[in-house]
Amino acid sequence: MQIFMDDVQFLNIRPDNIYVKASENVDAMLKIVEKLVDKDYAYEKLHSVYYNISKLADYGVLSKIDLGKTRQGKSIDLDDYEKDSPADFALLKRSSLAELKRGIYHKTIWGNVRPSWHLECAAISHKYLGATYDIHVSGADETFPHCENILAINKAFSGHGGPNYWINAELVMVDGRKMSRSLNNALPLSQLRQNGYSSMDVRFLLLGVHYRKPVNYSEDALQTAKNTVKKIHTFICRLNAVALDNENGFAEVDQFIYDLKNDFAAALDDDLNIAGALAALFNFIGKVNSPLTKGMINKSNAGKILAAMRNINDVLGIMDFGIQVAESRINDLISKRETARGAHHWKEADSYREQLTELGVVVMDTPQGVIWQWR
Repeated sequence: MQIFMDDVQFLNIRPDNIYVKASENVDAMLKIVEKLVDKDYAYEKLHSVYYNISKLADYGVLSKIDLGKTRQGKSIDLDDYEKDSPADFALLKRSSLAELKRGIYHKTIWGNVRPSWHLECAAISHKYLGATYDIHVSGADETFPHCENILAINKAFSGHGGPNYWINAELVMVDGRKMSRSLNNALPLSQLRQNGYSSMDVRFLLLGVHYRKPVNYSEDALQTAKNTVKKIHTFICRLNAVALDNENGFAEVDQFIYDLKNDFAAALDDDLNIAGALAALFNFIGKVNSPLTKGMINKSNAGKILAAMRNINDVLGIMDFGIQVAESRINDLISKRETARGAHHWKEADSYREQLTELGVVVMDTPQGVIWQWR
């Protein structure tokens, strides 16, 4: 649990208002089962309680699955207990002898049982969020049977489906295979931190692909994300360094910001298309970059641009607005480059130029000496 919480903090994910344990909400689960049995949506058999899916006319509506075409044992929620139909799923499973010895059971009118995870999720969400709430997030591989069964429980219990939107994200893939511990190809976030990647780098990698499409992880993909985040921060550094304080500024900045807000919102409204929202951000940066390079952006313009990007970042979480590059740092690198050039240490001189490039600085060698400007 602590590793999970550390990862949540690392990824700059806002904490939940409350973190609940299934074991502390068994009463809410039993309340649902009792009502479903009373309404004939569930039945007891050999001290287990099952959901009778034949009672729900539109079972399969979320996953668009046709149970008649699904081979039993492949993806239907089967277990080792007898039930009226192979497609019915367990709400409460009778505890095995081994589980009884370990204390994994709850005493009920049906016997010593343990709740299914479908029931756990439905009961906890209903108790803390109500009969309807905005978004349920899961993995695409859990759409059936898990999410479908949560939906079925919700409908039978309250008459409502629960969430208004089901955001079931596709998987992270490695070499064409699902990243998972069972396949021994999972990469912990702690390892990425040790490799020098920031939370913003990882977030950009994951956000850069629509949630309905898989994320193909590779070291190259993560490095590309890191480089892109660095370019965004270079842009922010340049805005933070704007010293021009004239009254006119660049007249089109307000229009650029208006377009950014509209395009960003439109992308999110389009099935949470964050990849499209990122495209709106980069289009905005591209339009601002030219007048910024030409020295046409004043302090007022820069302040408005940074404020708009902060609003965008409330959603994305990929920008650090405290980043600044002191001119003393730039001048120091230029001085070191000149010293290396004078000693004919060309490789060393090139490394200093590369560092300046990473900072968004263009160095020009002229007969009058070295001059630099923001890229």
